Amino acid sequence: MRDYSGFRLEDAIEQLKTQGYETVVRLTAPPRLKDRGYGADSRVVRQRLLDDRTVELLVCNTDS
Repeated sequence: MRDYSGFRLEDAIEQLKTQGYETVVRLTAPPRLKDRGYGADSRVVRQRLLDDRTVELLVCNTDS
């Protein structure tokens, strides 16, 4: 599997989906920004294969 670190969340999900993977998204952010959630422009910081067909993407927001 390719490394999607730095990719926009939307792009990473789309490419993983075409490869047959499901995705789980988790957000990392400072406490004061956690309630903002994530969006299509969030960036992938890390990925982890949870099982044969599920990838967890850790994302952060690019704007503060």
